[in-house]
This record gives sequence, C-alpha cells and structure tokens, in this order.
Amino acid sequence: MSWWIKIRQAQCAFLLATAGLCFSAAAQTNPLVLPPSDTRFVVDDEAFESNSDKQVEQLAKEGKLIDYSYLAEHVPLERSELPLSPVATNQLNGPELADALRRSTVAVGLRYQEPHSKKWRYEIAATAFAVAPEILSTSLHVMTIDPEMMREAQAVAVTADGKIFPITEIAATSSRGDTCLVRAPGLSLPLLPLRPGVKTGEKIWCMSHPDGFTYMFTSGEVARISRERNDKKTAPGLHVEVTAEYCPGSSGGAVTDGAGNVVAQVSSINQYSDSDSRDARMVNGIVSARTCTAAEEMIALTTHGQNEPVPLPAPLPHPKHRLPKTSNP
Repeated sequence: MSWWIKIRQAQCAFLLATAGLCFSAAAQTNPLVLPPSDTRFVVDDEAFESNSDKQVEQLAKEGKLIDYSYLAEHVPLERSELPLSPVATNQLNGPELADALRRSTVAVGLRYQEPHSKKWRYEIAATAFAVAPEILSTSLHVMTIDPEMMREAQAVAVTADGKIFPITEIAATSSRGDTCLVRAPGLSLPLLPLRPGVKTGEKIWCMSHPDGFTYMFTSGEVARISRERNDKKTAPGLHVEVTAEYCPGSSGGAVTDGAGNVVAQVSSINQYSDSDSRDARMVNGIVSARTCTAAEEMIALTTHGQNEPVPLPAPLPHPKHRLPKTSNP
C-alpha cells in the first residue's frame, strides 16, 4: 500500500471521528423535540433532581426547611382523625392507572449532613403519596435520622411537575407498621383511597422512585400476608409481601389494586443467598422478599389515638478529657 493511500485513510478516519464528535455534541445540545401530539409523561431524572435541588437550597436560605430532630421532638402526643376517600370500584387500564398514581405521588427530596460533616447534600431519597389534604403517607424510616448516613436532615415533597413543598410535621406514627403521615402545607393532590383486606394472589401495581429512577411503575402479585415484629417490645405489624419490582428509594411508595386503591405501602426488601445461613441477609441473592406495610396499618393512623415517639439517635459520647502527661525532673 502506497504512502499516499495511507495518508488518505488517516485523513478519512480523522474526518469521521471529528464528525462523530460534532454529532455527539449536537445531540447533547439539541435534544429530540417531541411533537405536540405526543402526550406521554417523559422523565428526565437528572433535570428533575437538579431543579429540585436548586429550589430546596433557596428554601434553606429562607429558613423554610425543618430539621428531622425538631420534627421527631414535636410529634403530637395524640393524632387527629382524618377523612379518607371512599374505596374506588372503577377498574383502570395500565396507562390510566399509571397516570392516576403519578398525579398522587411525590418524590421525597432529602437534604442532609453526613455524620462527620457540616456540608449539606441533596438527593431524591424516597416516595410518598397523598391520603388527605396536605397529608402524605410514607415509611417511618424515611423520616428518621440514620446515624450511619446523616447527623441531620430536612425533607421536601417534590411533585411530578417539579413543585416543592417542605415537610413541616410528622402528624401520625407507627413504628410497628413502619409508617407515618406527614404534613406538607399547600400541597394539593388527588387523594388515593386506602383499601383493607387484600388477598394473596391479587394483581397489584406500584409507583415509586427506585434508586432515583423517578416515577417507576411496576406490577406483580401479592405473594403472601404476614405478621412481623420489629422488636420484642412491639406487637407484630401486618405486612404484605409482593412480587412487584422496587429497591431503595421506593420506600413509602403506594402499592395499589387495579382501581387505584392503596392496599399496601413499600417498606423493605430482603434478599437471600442459598449459601447464607437462615437469618443472614445480603444485597445480592437468589431469593428476595419485598415486604410492604398493609393498608390496615395506615388506616389506623387516620383514626384518633396516641402516637408512638419517633426514635432519635443517641448522641455520640464525648471523649473524656485527659490531663497531659508530665515527666519527672
């Protein structure tokens, strides 16, 4: 092959590479524009989190965010009765149900400080849904300080259209059911009915934000109904295991029937390996149990009664003061 041909091939390769870079840059700066007739809800996770982050920082500067420690210390001793929406009977198809759940579901944005840092971070951390005016249901652990992850935190509700509402009160709590009702003043969303009595084998759907993938809609079945104790001091809570896919970030998400009635709420996921002992749990396993709080536990929080305290992490012990060592002259 002559030197001239080699030079031409090198020139062509350079031009193709340059064109590819230009096309890539153009693709990044000129996203595909969908026609007005396309009414689908298209998610942009990066923009959703970034836009909410900016709004949350502005609210923080204005002093409108409430610390988790304050919320925990000011849980009312007694909860008030809340009116619930009647159970729906009209069955919806998949797209209709996804739209209905999205309109009633928020992302829980978490602004927090790491255990040994005063710098604030932000992320889409969990899920919640509307059950009464300005009232959202979510998992109690979503509103609890995890000392391994944070020293302080503040939470906001982020709607599907990007509006931000600070969470200012934990209105009702149940550690047994790992569930709570929180208040977000000014929030007005369609309310989801709560339906007790779901049975094993029923088809269910879930709307949540697994690992920051906002407004993920999955389906499955009720695998079983169970009771489980968080500790020996509390009565066992009523749980619903499901086969619908979810992961961390889904906590607090609504699990519904085909009419949009909430039959359970995402609580936890346990995955087991055949090489583990019976009680060992690991992240990567071959069998998973997706455990949800039954609707009965949430319904109980809408009736008049006493609240359970929200646990606060014990303060880290201060190091003992030691006198400096002295040496003999």
